[in-house]
Amino acid sequence: MDARIPEHCDYDCPHADFPPAETAGICRTMSAVWCKKLKELVNKNMPCEWRKRQEAGSLHGSKGTRRPKVKRKKRAG
Repeated sequence: MDARIPEHCDYDCPHADFPPAETAGICRTMSAVWCKKLKELVNKNMPCEWRKRQEAGSLHGSKGTRRPKVKRKKRAG
């Protein structure tokens, strides 16, 4: 585990950045952080999502957090 990553998400983390302008309004920047490690928005001041997923084993190939594939019916005719 990377010791530089704090236990709670904040802008002190070396992988934290401000959310992209097209995905966040001005008020959203107060409650969300762009995680460069996960490449997604995470909640500010919450336990580190990357650490949580590491501990759960959902990174590097595990499908624990992905949506299941939907089987589609073939069209008749």
